[in-house]
Amino acid sequence: MKKSMVGLAVSVLCLFFSGQVQAEEITIVGTGSGSSVIEAVGKAFSQNNPGVTVVVPKSIGSGGGMKAVGTDKNVIGRVARGIKDKEKPYGLTYFPYAKNPIVFFVNKSVGIKDLTTQQICDIYSGKVTNWKDVGGKDAKIRVIRREDGDSSLSVLLESFPGFADITLTSKSKTTLSDPSTCELAEKKADTIAFGTYANARNFGVEILTIEGKLATDSDYPYAGTLALIFKEKNKSGNIKNLVEFASSPSSHDAIKQAGATPL
Repeated sequence: MKKSMVGLAVSVLCLFFSGQVQAEEITIVGTGSGSSVIEAVGKAFSQNNPGVTVVVPKSIGSGGGMKAVGTDKNVIGRVARGIKDKEKPYGLTYFPYAKNPIVFFVNKSVGIKDLTTQQICDIYSGKVTNWKDVGGKDAKIRVIRREDGDSSLSVLLESFPGFADITLTSKSKTTLSDPSTCELAEKKADTIAFGTYANARNFGVEILTIEGKLATDSDYPYAGTLALIFKEKNKSGNIKNLVEFASSPSSHDAIKQAGATPL
């Protein structure tokens, strides 16, 4: 009886320590753009890989992610833009996995649901400063923008008609991450902002259609690319499994439910 009890205790301890050894935490650092998308992918991956937890910390930007992974502070990162020439010496692999719509959204107080591309440009250039001039109430428009080099701003400059031809109004508030942009637009009356659909849909803001076109339409033209970055020497074990999972059909439902389009 005693031998049986000892044997059982040993077995339990072996299982316990075995589980402890197998447990793993993967931290993916980088951009706030599409953070909810990689969070969804991470949760789906963890469900398929018990004992592996994927952590998505607050944004340090795509550039911060490049530097952290490039200097071996972290082994994997998340970005919403390509690798710049100055970052190429890091020797990073760029692995795209989803398309991420970029949208304009307003505080619920505004009462507008659709704008034209020209109206957007007029607002962001400072030509139009009152909501009544674009079909809204009589109230000053409060403009929120992102910093130069931001991935969402870069998408708009490349693809949104007329946006590259205007000078963004100096009477605007600059935010430094996608989540903080959404938070400010949700709290501040009469504001307009832009950012990723995947993040904006999780806040109490009105996501605008542009000339009737929804961010979820298959031909919506304003979208960035979400990607993972890593060094090939670190692509092994569960890092390799996570990268492969992100681009496999197994991740597609999670990506779509988070508001992005699988590649």
